Amino acid sequence: MGSLCLGAHFLKNKLTKNKENKMNSQTVEKFFKCMESGDVDGALSYLTDDHVGHDMGTGAVMNGHDENRADMENWTTTFSNMKVEALNHIESGDTVVTELKMTGVNTGDLPQPDGSKIPATGKSIELNGCQVAVFENGKMKKSTQYYNMMTMMSQLGLMPD
Repeated sequence: MGSLCLGAHFLKNKLTKNKENKMNSQTVEKFFKCMESGDVDGALSYLTDDHVGHDMGTGAVMNGHDENRADMENWTTTFSNMKVEALNHIESGDTVVTELKMTGVNTGDLPQPDGSKIPATGKSIELNGCQVAVFENGKMKKSTQYYNMMTMMSQLGLMPD
């Protein structure tokens, strides 16, 4: 009888954890929808105040809401018609890994690390990438985005042939 109770307890905990993970995946989806609509305040509401964002395409690290806001505003003003499609979520514990596709049109200047800007090209991009998000109390505490910056620059016509 004792092992049956332990098994039921294990199953209950596993189901509860899966429900939490599904909620975390849904949070990622809501975050992406905010980014698509340019709702930076909405997107920030899904991050902890001390959120650390890592952009592996640029090497940038954003700490806290102010730096993450600036990064989000950069993406939403550089690319109009932005769409972020979650292709797949893989969940484990407090972590959600999302395979994604981002599309958009470069209608805003592209800021460079030295402060200069590349004028908008008017060209479309389609990037495949991955986001790894670590959650705390239902909000993203840390996120890392992986994508190929050279692919984006090539699609924008900014790489030599």
